Amino acid sequence: MLNCDYCQCKYPKGTTTGFEDEFGYWDVCTECGKRIEEGYHYSNHYDGEDHDDIEWD
Repeated sequence: MLNCDYCQCKYPKGTTTGFEDEFGYWDVCTECGKRIEEGYHYSNHYDGEDHDDIEWD
């Protein structure tokens, strides 16, 4: 993917989810509608259930 496919907004107003595929989904800028770089969340883990891939420290 090219850098131009990602949000370039200096101060994005917010994010939402979108661009889903069989492996997960992207965070999307609500201002420009483009993907947030490094904003991909994987789903469908080995246990057969959908999970958001968030690591809690």
